[in-house]
Amino acid sequence: MISSIFERTNPINFIILGVFISFFLIGGYFFYLDAPFNQGVIFNLIESIIVVIISLFLVDFINRKNSLTKSNSYTIFLFVLLFCLFPKIFNQLNLLLANLFILLSFRRLVSIRSNRDIEIKIFDASLWVFVATYFYSWSLLFIIMVYAGIFLYKKNDYRNLLIPLTALFTVLIITFTYYYLTEDLDKFFSLLQFSPKFVIEKFENIKYTVPFVFVCVMGGWCSLFFFVKKQSKSFVTRVPGILVMLMLIIGIIIAILSETANTSELIFWIFPLSVIIARYVENLKRVWIKELILWSFILLPFIVLFL
Repeated sequence: MISSIFERTNPINFIILGVFISFFLIGGYFFYLDAPFNQGVIFNLIESIIVVIISLFLVDFINRKNSLTKSNSYTIFLFVLLFCLFPKIFNQLNLLLANLFILLSFRRLVSIRSNRDIEIKIFDASLWVFVATYFYSWSLLFIIMVYAGIFLYKKNDYRNLLIPLTALFTVLIITFTYYYLTEDLDKFFSLLQFSPKFVIEKFENIKYTVPFVFVCVMGGWCSLFFFVKKQSKSFVTRVPGILVMLMLIIGIIIAILSETANTSELIFWIFPLSVIIARYVENLKRVWIKELILWSFILLPFIVLFL
């Protein structure tokens, strides 16, 4: 049974998920995206696989270090399957990189609770957000998460509040210097482009609607579970749990406002939802319900692929 395989942390699980997402990514490129078979596409494919695999290991590291879930592999399982529900994300290398840097920011942010090198961790968390913004402008909204972490960990000394501005200044100086030396300042001034636009037409595409509705229903129910069930209240009241929920909220805002309208704008939902749904699944007592949920995550990406 799937639940028995992933209810434990085992190196073989990484191999299974790594192979699965690699083959699915290849299938997504050539069946879902109808990409031509040429050297450029293969190179982009390899880049995407590398970034996703690194993100997978990073998610597992964040989860284990901060006990976001119990000792199991449900989080990385759901992280991979949620990616596979929206294959167009694989073709958006900039978004994949932006998501990777937001994960790095989250990792540094939650480590503030150790009370060691606080200023450095705030700087790093802010820096990664601004680096992510270079690849995807809407990533800038995640600076809200950094300030929220500062206040939640009660480190809101005025000097700590100024650290993100220092990180911003650092990134601006480095980026400006690069474009100045390459005589491409026009690109520097066009880096931050926000064109809020809600495209209702995207819901007419069944390839978008089916996984979107499924994720909204599962995510909504499992999020509600945190605030109702006693065994989940400790997660919500802990700072990492609050930051996960905040990360999801920011991701929803980006999906609503973003001018991107091909499901790739949902990439920032994947990590927080993988944690939230994993928390729900690991607390289920009835094995058949657990199996039903996990198998639905396995089968639906293949259905979406051939819709």
